[in-house]
Amino acid sequence: MLEFVNWQIVSFIVVAIINLVSLVGAYYGLKSDNATLSAKLDISLISERAARSLENLNLKSLLMEMLKGVEANVKDIGARVSTLETGQDEWTKTLRERTHEIGNHVNDLILKVDRLERPKGDK
Repeated sequence: MLEFVNWQIVSFIVVAIINLVSLVGAYYGLKSDNATLSAKLDISLISERAARSLENLNLKSLLMEMLKGVEANVKDIGARVSTLETGQDEWTKTLRERTHEIGNHVNDLILKVDRLERPKGDK
């Protein structure tokens, strides 16, 4: 019976040692896997942040180019409106002068017609 108890204790100790070695191996294996996954996660996070930053910079530069184009178009439209207003002012001035000239000619013609229609004795 003593031999049976000794074999039970020995087998229990052997099983405990095997389980302990397996547990320690699993612990360090998981710890190594976690460290590897952590490093991969850090690298992927850094690359994702870099990609997002690059995308933001590209969008910002695209937006700035678009704003420059809009600004140039607004300046062009402003210059065209100014040119049109200047031309309109000159056209109005020319039209006014021409109207006065025609009015003066019409008055001269009315006076001439009036003198031609009146007899010389009527005043």
